[in-house]
Order: sequence, then structure tokens, then C-alpha cells
Amino acid sequence: MRTLPDPLTCSAGGSFSPSLNVPKALVLSDLWFPDGNIVLVAGSAAFKVHRGQLARHSEVFKDMFLVGRAGTGPSKKVTLCREETTNEEGNRLVDGCATVDIYDCPSDVYHLLVALYDGLYVLSPALDVTSPTLTPADFSSLSSVLRLSTKYFIEHLRIQCLARLVHDWPTTLAEWDRREATVTDASGRYTPRDAYAHPVLAINLALELGIPEVLSSAFYDLSRYGPSRILTGARALPPAFPSPDPCALRPTTTPSGPLIHLSHDCLMRTLKGRELAQLYISTFLARALEHRPSGACLYATRTRASPPGHADTPPSGHCDESFYFIHLNVLRSVGGIACGRDADPLFTLLQAAEMLERRDFSDGVRTCGLKMCGVCRREWRGEVGRAREEVWGLIPVWFGLKDGEVVEQAGSTGEMIQAQEDEDKDVLESEEDTELDVDVDDLDLD
Repeated sequence: MRTLPDPLTCSAGGSFSPSLNVPKALVLSDLWFPDGNIVLVAGSAAFKVHRGQLARHSEVFKDMFLVGRAGTGPSKKVTLCREETTNEEGNRLVDGCATVDIYDCPSDVYHLLVALYDGLYVLSPALDVTSPTLTPADFSSLSSVLRLSTKYFIEHLRIQCLARLVHDWPTTLAEWDRREATVTDASGRYTPRDAYAHPVLAINLALELGIPEVLSSAFYDLSRYGPSRILTGARALPPAFPSPDPCALRPTTTPSGPLIHLSHDCLMRTLKGRELAQLYISTFLARALEHRPSGACLYATRTRASPPGHADTPPSGHCDESFYFIHLNVLRSVGGIACGRDADPLFTLLQAAEMLERRDFSDGVRTCGLKMCGVCRREWRGEVGRAREEVWGLIPVWFGLKDGEVVEQAGSTGEMIQAQEDEDKDVLESEEDTELDVDVDDLDLD
């Protein structure tokens, strides 16, 4: 907690100057209603609001006001251009209203009160997330409202915030694909930070408030960055309330602004999960392409009849060539590096399926699509689809999560990698002539 600044009082000319006559100065927020009948004090911030409005939405506030109900007898002191008095019982009054001290961050209180009075329209998941009214900065409002709506049992606000959080950090593969498509424009440019907050902020919030359902996609999102960017952390969002905030976090300060970091445990989970995601692609290629084309391949089994006196044309190698091109292109884009997405097997596998529709391959004479038979196309699409479902199911395991919750993983990651190495050892040795970006023997994740 930061040390409060010197108390301030308002002079006749309206300028602020230090005063030693009061124990703590109150900075009045713009949530100061002339007809308000209660003053909430959070740190050095004061909010004059309506007792009934808060009690209507929160039993906690209702009970708090009943316990702290005070008389309104007059007394003596003036600060900040507002009458601050004490009643006959010695309770403080500000602007003629009883005060209630709440031990929350002023910015959190500000966002909660705005939500109670004005609503949470900008956080509604029904909105198009590409709308200019919705920006990552709104995550500051969401986290504040979610934090205090949980504390004060304001269920309708909490439900809206959770819906928005799950909308941005999905729990299903279909919703994840929707999210990724939303932030990819027609030219293929991928800009998730234009619409969604940094995953470091989401992870910290989920761990703080016990929201396990968003951890898997948030950890996965973060792991797609390079290690240096993961360690750098996220830019801290500016507080909405300009008063000194005694509850504010003390992030690392850099010339370009304050940074928020993950804990050491979460960093280790992220980096280990990233390595396992990269490992998956290499083992998938070895497994999925080992028996391609399949025995049902039309080109491999079809012999074309030739004119009399000529030998029949042997089966075509079109599918063999197509799988070779797929193999090379997947290796070139392992982790999506070519598109600015690092260690992203879901994206890499999606590319592997979309190669069937591409028309930019070359046969040495012209550009064309892959000459793959219908049977091999169907089988490859099914293989890739099953692999993407498998990846989605493995994400909680990669990041040391169980049933969406953080669990102890001492030794579990190393054991899982060892089992995967043993299972694929023979396959990988048979593919020694294929260059892979991830060398299993060099991994040391214990």
C-alpha cells in the first residue's frame, strides 16, 4: 500500500494547498450527487451517492448502512470546500451526509458505481468486439466491477462480467476459432490486442478471483509470444480515478510506462506449456504423415489404360507430392512464426487443412492447387480436425491445469514428455532425414 500524500484543502481561490489541520484530505469524484444521502470513502476518494441505490443491489451494502447508521447533529470542521462535521455521536459527516469507509481501491469503487448507475453496456458480449466502443482499456472496468461485484454480492453485474470474460477467453474450440477470426482482417493481418486485453492481465485476474474457466485459453494465448515478450509482461492500464490510490499495485516502471508481470510459477507454466505446444506439431507430422497416402488413395491404386502396343500408365504420385508439400509448408510455419504467431499448434493445424484449398503451389511451370484425390482430402481434413480437438483437450495439461484449476506439477511435465518421447521414438528415428524445428532430445523441462 502506498503512503498517502500530504492532506490537501481548498483555498478561497480554488487552488489546492497543504494543510496540517485534517488527518486526511478527501478528493471528490464526479460521482457526487447533490441529492445523495451517503458518502462512500475509499482511500482519499469520496463518492456522494444514494443509500437506496446501493442497498437495492447489494445486501452487503444494506447491512453496512444499517450497522453504520448515524445521526445528523451539527459540529465544527470544514475541508475541501465541503462541510465536514461530526454529529452528536462523534461520527463524521461530509456535506451533511454520513460517511462509510470501504477498504477498496478508489478506481474499483468508481467503476462499480458507474456500472450501478449507468450500466455495463460496453462490456456486453452481444456487442461486436470490433466496435470502436470496445477496447482493451475496458478490461480495467471489467476487472474492477468483477472484483467488487464479487465482494459485495451484486450478482447481475458479476454475471455480465463473467460472460464478457469468457467471451474474450473461450472455453470451447469453436468459440476460440470465432475469437481468432474476429481479429484477423481480410488481408490476414492478426491484431488481437486491438480487441482483447493482454493475457497476463486476464491470468492475474482469474487467479485473484478464482475464475478457472478462462485460465486455459489465457495461458495458451500468452504462450504464443516469444519468451522475451512473455517475461516482459503487460502494460498496466491507467487508473480511471485520478486520486491517489492507496490500494494500487506497484508495478515495474519503465520509460514507456508501468508493467505488470506474472508470478514465477505462472511464468514457468507458460514456458513449459509453450515448449509442449511446439513439440506437438513435430510429433503430429511424424504420426500423421507416416502412412500417407493411405491404402485407399485413388491415385495410388488406379492404373490408367494405354493405347494398344504401349504399357499401361503406372499409378500417379500426385498425393505423395501433395503430402510432401504439406509437410514442408507446415515445417516452415511451425508455431505460425511466418504470420507472427509463435508456438500456436491450433493455427498451424488450421493452415495445414487450408492448404487443400490454396492455389499458390508450383509444379515447375505454373501455380496451381494440390493434386490430391478426394479420398486423401477427406482423410487429411479428418486427421487435422481430430488433432485440433486433441490440442484443445491437452492445453490444460500442458500448462499444469486440472479441471481448469492450477495444480502442483512437480515432475508431471517431465514425465509426460518422457512418455511422449518413448511413444514416438521409433517414428522420429525413421524420419531422420526430415528437419524438425523441435528436437525432442534437447528438451529439458524438468
